[in-house]
Amino acid sequence: MSTFLDLQNGWYNGFLQGMGQSPNTFQIIQPAPPIASGAAANSTFWAYYNNLPPLSLTQQFMASGGNQFYNNYRALMSALVPSRNVNVEGDIGAANYKKWQNYILSLATPPTMNQLPTLFRTWAMIYAPNVANIGSSDYAAILLDPIATAQNELTLIYTDANGLPLPFNWSLNYNDMVNQLISGNTRQFSFDSSTMNSNVSASWTKGSNSGFFGLWGGSTTTSAISQQFASSHVTVNASFTHVLTYANTPGMWYYSSAMGLAYANKTGNPWSGQSSINWDNTFGSNGNMQRFASNLVIGSGMTITVTSDATYSTLDQQTITSSGHAGFWPFYSAGGGSSSTNTVTFDEQGHMTITTTSIPGVPVVLGVNVLPISQFAGHSAAPAVSLYTSAKSYKAPKPELAEEFAS
Repeated sequence: MSTFLDLQNGWYNGFLQGMGQSPNTFQIIQPAPPIASGAAANSTFWAYYNNLPPLSLTQQFMASGGNQFYNNYRALMSALVPSRNVNVEGDIGAANYKKWQNYILSLATPPTMNQLPTLFRTWAMIYAPNVANIGSSDYAAILLDPIATAQNELTLIYTDANGLPLPFNWSLNYNDMVNQLISGNTRQFSFDSSTMNSNVSASWTKGSNSGFFGLWGGSTTTSAISQQFASSHVTVNASFTHVLTYANTPGMWYYSSAMGLAYANKTGNPWSGQSSINWDNTFGSNGNMQRFASNLVIGSGMTITVTSDATYSTLDQQTITSSGHAGFWPFYSAGGGSSSTNTVTFDEQGHMTITTTSIPGVPVVLGVNVLPISQFAGHSAAPAVSLYTSAKSYKAPKPELAEEFAS
């Protein structure tokens, strides 16, 4: 008799084969509601990249969960010390610094760090000419230190003039993804629990799989109905009009060199040693930044038909039917909206058929490819140490040479 874990593991292997994914990186995401266009589309889409995946073949996704990339990254940067203290605000004055921040925030496209020395000098020659050279010189010095650069990105671009955080972003947005999804491949495959392979010991988690729902969204795998479903003969026929594996990278708030430098050095520089945040509780076995979402597997126009040959009582049929608003296994795509529907029918013997559909063109996030920190940060110990050493030995240019650095 199959348990729900057996069924989920078997589905994982079947989904891998049907969607052309790899057991070395792939993780199923539940629930999977369609992401409709609108004011919240970008933030909803980016939340999947911002979420740090657990060590499980199935992720019970919560957009408002506590373990998030952006917040943890900000905390990490606060625990690191630049090789050389460059105090832009102190050098140009608090009033000028606030005006400079307001100017940066007024730009349609935030500047990169490489642009800041020249941009500051151009702005300051008009609004604060007496600090144009020293400010430009400071930004040139910051560029030589990954930690200083990373901290400056967070402070200048992603905090407003009142010190409040601005919304984070990723390099590609919802509309970019939808435009590419239109050209995605068509996928069709079937699954049969009587012939499934539930062995996932060779996967990237070495078999760890937990936190998933039962028959419907929010239900437990140990409920009587969920156990009855899992132990029955279950089949799935799945088709998608378009499927896309979509890579994305963090926006300008993220500086990979700083992350790589922190990962390369377990103790000492650049760690301050005065913070409760350290290498072990960040990157270690119990750390909060061990794994990252490198890309998403996204579908549209899906039709999922699930059958179960178990005999469900009249009361169980009523319970199952009334729970459809939360979606059903395996994707838990909530019904009741204009983008997806769930239909449950029972034949005279009480056998069940569930049909879940979503409309073409509206994306549904089905899974994610997970990378460990060692790969995500592009870790290479020698370059990271070299960067820190060169920054540490840097001497500030004389003010009269700032123009040369800024050009």
